[in-house]
Amino acid sequence: MTGISACTKYLLLGLMNELKILLCWGISTFLLCGLLLWFRRDYGDRSRYYLCFTWIVVALVFLVRLAAVEGGRPISGRILPPENMSGGLMLLLMLFLYPIEVINKSWFTFRRLLQLYSPGVTLIVILLFVRPYCRELHSFSDIWLYIGEFNVWFRVAALFLCLVPYALLLFFIPYNWRESGVSSRGVLHYAFVIQVIGIFFILFMLTGLTVFNVFQLTAAMCVGVWMTYQELFVRFGVQRVETPKVDAALSLQVPSTTEEPKVINPLIEELYRLMDEEEIWRNPDMNLPELASKLYTNRSYLSKAIQEAGFKNYSDLINQRRIMEFLKLADSGQVSSVQDAFFQVGFRSRETALRCFKKYTGALPSDYLRNGASSLTDL
Repeated sequence: MTGISACTKYLLLGLMNELKILLCWGISTFLLCGLLLWFRRDYGDRSRYYLCFTWIVVALVFLVRLAAVEGGRPISGRILPPENMSGGLMLLLMLFLYPIEVINKSWFTFRRLLQLYSPGVTLIVILLFVRPYCRELHSFSDIWLYIGEFNVWFRVAALFLCLVPYALLLFFIPYNWRESGVSSRGVLHYAFVIQVIGIFFILFMLTGLTVFNVFQLTAAMCVGVWMTYQELFVRFGVQRVETPKVDAALSLQVPSTTEEPKVINPLIEELYRLMDEEEIWRNPDMNLPELASKLYTNRSYLSKAIQEAGFKNYSDLINQRRIMEFLKLADSGQVSSVQDAFFQVGFRSRETALRCFKKYTGALPSDYLRNGASSLTDL
């Protein structure tokens, strides 16, 4: 019996040490991400301020949890601990609301911010208030045994009421690609990774198992680094400005969509007409199946027709047209900001925009524009 107790004690000590290390890494990671966003705050939109503040709060939450571990109070093995719930729910609440700013910044007003935060913050405050009166639960069966007590059923309700509605909210925010700095696919990526953290958090709160705690902390750090990278180097954070069409000559030597007399396939003629009249290439969410539907054909026929016209694939066609439009703006002196111009022609990723520009022109945007403009904002 003594051997078993000693083994269990040694195992718990090892887990505590691992959690300390993980929490230290988490604090360092989120502080670094927050500082990077703060120092680069003037090169993006309001979302950088929001995400910077979020990571600082997360670092503080991790610091409190580390202090609890150092003080000898375990953060694993207990079910629905109020102090862990309040910190974790605040973290997830802030993460759930960040994509709203990315999806539609004009929708995320200060009034709506208060309306969205109020229910979740109210539940968190009540959790902290009833903490001294909460029964300690050590297994899932304890929940069922004491479910009639207010402090038990309220914690279960708060766990799901704070997470499920906010998770569903991400799919009902009005999305308009003309105003959003990311494509609809990017929105789904944001929503998915945040759901993963939420699932691990729920499992940890309901089971108290260390493995779910480790998964939650690790997933949170990975998501923090990924979202910071997206915000700093990938996602466009610009306001859309209408730009008049221009008919400047193109210097880009690629298959031109204006050479309609050489086109024999009527499908390509219709495709060029659609691109010229509706400017579908400006839409970052446009894809091959949707384009095929607009042309009343299927993706196989359309792909073959695009290749017959001299393009490798659909992406090659769309990206070349975007670069050609960028060059029109540049040659007519209408580019005051490189990233604004890329945003206007349909790009939502700095990486993709720069890669395509270099691929089709052999130069960087700043090099191309250096001789034509005196003051330009580079990416």
